[in-house]
Amino acid sequence: MENPNDSGKTIHKGTEFAHDRADDRSKAVPPNEHEGPPEVREKDDRMRRKLLVVDDDPYLTTQLRKLLESDELSVDTVSSAQEALTALGETDYSVLITDLKMPGMGGMELIREVAQRRVLVTTIVTTGFGSIDRVVEAMRLGAYDFLTKPIDPNNLKLVMDRALKKRALQDEVLRLRQQLKESYSFNSIISKNPKMHGIFELIRHIAGTKSTVLIEGETGTGKELIAKAVHYASEERQGSLVAINCAALPENLLESELFGHEKGSFTSADARRKGRFELADKGTIFLDEIGDISQAMQAKLLRVLQEKRFERVGGHESIEVDVRVVAATNKNLEKEVKEGRFREDLFYRLNVIKVDVPPLRERPEDIPLLVTHFLNKYARPNDPPKKMAPDAMERLLVYRWPGNVRELENAIERSSVTTVGDTINPDKLPARITGISEEEKPRYEIDLQHPLPYYLKEATEQIEKQYIRKALEKSRGNVGRCAELCGLSRRSVSGKISQYEIDKYPFKST
Repeated sequence: MENPNDSGKTIHKGTEFAHDRADDRSKAVPPNEHEGPPEVREKDDRMRRKLLVVDDDPYLTTQLRKLLESDELSVDTVSSAQEALTALGETDYSVLITDLKMPGMGGMELIREVAQRRVLVTTIVTTGFGSIDRVVEAMRLGAYDFLTKPIDPNNLKLVMDRALKKRALQDEVLRLRQQLKESYSFNSIISKNPKMHGIFELIRHIAGTKSTVLIEGETGTGKELIAKAVHYASEERQGSLVAINCAALPENLLESELFGHEKGSFTSADARRKGRFELADKGTIFLDEIGDISQAMQAKLLRVLQEKRFERVGGHESIEVDVRVVAATNKNLEKEVKEGRFREDLFYRLNVIKVDVPPLRERPEDIPLLVTHFLNKYARPNDPPKKMAPDAMERLLVYRWPGNVRELENAIERSSVTTVGDTINPDKLPARITGISEEEKPRYEIDLQHPLPYYLKEATEQIEKQYIRKALEKSRGNVGRCAELCGLSRRSVSGKISQYEIDKYPFKST
C-alpha cells in the first residue's frame, strides 16, 4: 500500500486501492479507538480537538485517520449520516468531514440537520460526484470548505488547519461570552459597576417579598431589564410578568388596559376583556413611565395598591388580585410631588423599595463590556464578531451618552452592520459620538484656480471646529472652561460656537 504521508500521493475512493484492501481489512483500526501507545491514548483527551469523519467507504476513513490523528487531534469515524448525528449528540467535535453522496441520508441532508440542531461544529465536505453546484449548495447551508476526490493529503492538511483555527476562534468567542455572562451578568443585565452590583444584591434580597418596587433612571438605562430581574428572581411568583407603558395611551384607554372592561361599556367594547392587573395575577405588573399618568388615574391606581382589588370599566364585580407592582419613571417623583404633579400618597405606596439606576456616563467601566456584548449580538451568522479599534473605543469612552445603553446599542448595531472588514474604526461611528460630521472631515482636493490662502482658511476653520468640539467635550459644555482650554476669551469662543453652529447640548451632563 502506498504511504499516505507521501505528499505526492492522493487518497482515492473506488478501485484505485482495491489491491490493498484485503490486507488492510485484516489490520483495520476499529472506528472509535485511538491508535498509538497507551501513554498517547491516556494524554488528557479534554485538551485534544476531535474530528468526526463520515463516509461509507471504510478504507477511505482509515486513511484519513492515519493522516490526521495526532497528539492534538483525535479522529472518530462512522459510516452513515444517522450514526454521525448520534455521535454529534454525544460528543463535542470541532470538525466534521462528510461525504456528500452516501446510502440513505446523504451529506447534504446531514449538513441541514446539523444547522437545524445548532451543533457547534465546523463542516468540511468531500465529493467525487456531481457538479460544483452541489458544493455551492453545501457551503450555503453552512459548510466551511470542501475537498474533491481523490483527496490530496497536502490540501487536506491545509484545509484542516484552517478549519481548526476557525473553530478555535469561535470557541474562544463562546468562552468569552460565557465568562462575561458569569462574571458580570445578572438576569441579562451586564455590569461590573459597584452601584449596579448593589442593585443586583438588593433584587436578590427582596426576591421572596411582595413589596412594591419603584425604579427611577434616565431613558435608556435599562429600567425594564431591572423590572424583569425583580420578577424572575422570585421563585414564588407563579404568574406572568405583564408590562404596560403608561405614557403611550390616552387616559380612557389606559384605564381599560389596566383594569379591563365589560361588554358594552363603551362603543367598541364588543366583548368582555381582562385588564393587565388581572392578567398579572400571581405574577408581576410593570408600570412603565408611571410619572406621566393623570391625577385621576393616580387616584384609581392608589385604590388598587391599597385594597388589591378593582372593577372592570362598566362593571360592578370587585376583582381581587395577588400582584407585585413594579413601577418605573425617568422623572424624579419626589420633585414631582413637591411641585404638585404627583400624588404624595401614591408616591409613598410606590416608593417602598427604591432602585436608582445610574446613567451610563457614571459607569464608564461598563462600556467595553456592553460593546463586546452588542458586537456579539449583531455579528452576522457564521462570522466572528467585529472588533472595535482602540481609537474608536476611546471615542465611546469619552462620549456622554445622553441616550444611555439604548443609544450605545444603536451605535454598535449601526457600525457593526456597515463596517466592511473585521475592525470598526472611528469613521464608522455616528457623527454625534466622534464629534465630526461627514462635511467636517478634512478634504483637500487642490484646485490651482484658488490661491493658497483660500485652503489655509479652510484648514484653519476645520481645525478650530474640531478643537472647540474637543474642548467642549472635555469641559462638558461649559463655555468658560472651554475658552480656558482654547486659550481664548469667552466672548471669542462664544462667537466661534455661533459661527460654526456647534450645538453645546450633547456635551452637557444631564
